[in-house]
Amino acid sequence: MINPAEVKNYNRTQFELEEFLLFGINVAGKKSSIEAPKLERFLRGARQLEVTPFEWIRLLIKDGSLLDSLNANRISPYRMRYNSYIDVVKLGDLSKVTLDELEEQVRGVGLKTARFFLSNTRADFDEPMLDTHIMSWFRDQGHTDAPESTPQNEKVYAFWANIFKKYAKQLGQSVRELDIQIWKEYSNTAG
Repeated sequence: MINPAEVKNYNRTQFELEEFLLFGINVAGKKSSIEAPKLERFLRGARQLEVTPFEWIRLLIKDGSLLDSLNANRISPYRMRYNSYIDVVKLGDLSKVTLDELEEQVRGVGLKTARFFLSNTRADFDEPMLDTHIMSWFRDQGHTDAPESTPQNEKVYAFWANIFKKYAKQLGQSVRELDIQIWKEYSNTAG
């Protein structure tokens, strides 16, 4: 099972890459400590059959039981997750997938989720994952105009991402390091 407090791993197996992308999709807007066990239950069949998560989803699609399985494991919103899972299994090699491919080819994967996946699976990816914690941190730094939640507009996201990169540079940290520091300070799920 994915430990929400320790998500960075640059040496994931194919199974782990697929599991982590599904985790990123499932936790969007939700509490990761609650969603991680749900995904673990959903993937029990994959582990029993010794197939990857995407192969498991393809089997569920083939026999028409994907939506029922999402419901049984309380992976909601059901129709949205169903669409994401249908799309995600069409991706190529996740160790080489691009930011644009994630955002354009998978319904439900937006600016933050794509960056979350890449930031925690690739050592050379150092882009901000703007979330409510970072936006709160911005406001605490005096940016009273910072949005309450993750900006959905690409230009607005880029604006705040650039500000975040400048802060990281001023503090002598990578974007990833500053993100983790903020997450630990502002999150209820951090150890």
